[in-house]
Amino acid sequence: MHFRSHKQGVLFRRTWCVRVPGMLLAVLLLTTVAEILADTKPVRIGVQAHRTESLQLWSPTAEYLSSAVPGYRFVMVPLDNRTFGPAVERGEVDFVLTNPGLYIELEARYGVTRLLTLRNLRQGKPYTVFGSVIFTRADRTDIQTLNDLKGKSFMAVDKNAFGGFLMAWREFKDLGIDPFRDFSKLEFVGLPQDPIVYAVRDGKTDAGMVRTDTLERLAMDGKIRLNEFRVLNPQHATGFPFALSTRLYPEWPFARARHTSNELAQKVAIALLGLTPNSLAAKASRSAGWTVPLDYTPVHDLYRELRVGPYVGYGRMSLIDVWRHYWHWAITVFGAFMVLGAVAAYILRLNRGLNLSQARLLKTSEELERVNRRLEQLSMLDGLTGIVNHRHFQERLDMEWRRARREKKPLALLMIDIDLFKLLNDAKGHQAGDECLRQIAQALAKCLRRPGDVVARYGGEEFAAILPGLDLENGKVLAERARAAVEDLGIEHPASSVNRFVTTSVGVASLVPDQMNTSDSLIAAADKALYRAKHNGRNRVEVAEKSN
Repeated sequence: MHFRSHKQGVLFRRTWCVRVPGMLLAVLLLTTVAEILADTKPVRIGVQAHRTESLQLWSPTAEYLSSAVPGYRFVMVPLDNRTFGPAVERGEVDFVLTNPGLYIELEARYGVTRLLTLRNLRQGKPYTVFGSVIFTRADRTDIQTLNDLKGKSFMAVDKNAFGGFLMAWREFKDLGIDPFRDFSKLEFVGLPQDPIVYAVRDGKTDAGMVRTDTLERLAMDGKIRLNEFRVLNPQHATGFPFALSTRLYPEWPFARARHTSNELAQKVAIALLGLTPNSLAAKASRSAGWTVPLDYTPVHDLYRELRVGPYVGYGRMSLIDVWRHYWHWAITVFGAFMVLGAVAAYILRLNRGLNLSQARLLKTSEELERVNRRLEQLSMLDGLTGIVNHRHFQERLDMEWRRARREKKPLALLMIDIDLFKLLNDAKGHQAGDECLRQIAQALAKCLRRPGDVVARYGGEEFAAILPGLDLENGKVLAERARAAVEDLGIEHPASSVNRFVTTSVGVASLVPDQMNTSDSLIAAADKALYRAKHNGRNRVEVAEKSN
């Protein structure tokens, strides 16, 4: 796109220099523009923002992608909470850029998938998490805690705003506070958030809430003084310098729509990961670029706990539902009561059988203990493949990272992705896709079975393997062995352009942990290597650049 803009400028200067008549000049310019548009495919990115704001913040990102991904012309489409869902459902946008709350609604209802997480720039430093701050005037001696807000007026952005109300509502609910019932007045004023700060300062409302860093930004601009306000329910998070009253949640995600091709999604993800903090697009969006996607489970937890968004009605079951799900437990409990009643009657009548009753109770206790252990094991496993799930993978990675750091030994990580898996599902159906996932999971588990090795389903068609004690070269050897093991399964892939059988792309990274890096660094390095393996033709192993 940049090349063609330059070409257009050269054409304009040449035609001017030879003094082409005005009508001919216009025809030439229109012809050049038509050629540019004819050679490119429009790609629409839905962004949650006001129209003016979105064009100012994100248009440079669209221009950057147009130049970084040849053959496509990227356009930002401003949307709001009301129009976002219908636009995704109708396929009017190919990618989505929105707040985490709206993202999980789109994920649950329309199948959008996150690719990256924003590195938001605040006071010159990048942050991938944010929260909300609840505050009142510093001279309000009657408001010291969140419980003191009962009977007071409160101001927020919108009842459905993730950072503008829902974050605080979750904290209120933990304390048994219902903001819709316990506040004397609950007022929603919309965006921007600055008027909420001024309303609290000027005594127009007793308390309010805004996104983190809003108070600090207004103070730096000289519009308020921080000592005019008292933060309620103050929280302290390591490495997060802003006033905070809630939990921290991941920043805005960049996600793909369900109909967007894997090839285009991969190209866009690689281009955005290469965006530097000093680039025009990053500066315009007031960010430091993008990173690999964070875990948005905390956002799901918030919506599930509040029973809003995709979790409206969550947990409500009729008597028929209860019986269908728990009939075996009901029968077990009923049977237990019958047994205990018979034993009690027998003891009352004959004063015998005490030892027998104790033995039965002990047996029941052992059975319950075995069931609990089994349930604990199931909570760590992926329901489809039977291997470790994403949550337990993260716990094991953090544990192995700390161990490797203590012992000053390398820790290797494989990121494994099934090539063109969506096409396999489209060609053979989801049942065949599920069976493919199960076979590959078992093949990887058999291949990577050293003591301490962990093979996990990372998400969708992606797997990960933790390999303690391996440097980059040895990690590559095991990665190649894993790739070959999947190919040797001989699972037919009629829609693959890589191989007649199902294949995988593998990214390998290895680090010796120190104070300069984290386990996220290892994931990011392996993920970049995986993207490079896909970009270089798939069915191959690529290693990360050595950083230790």
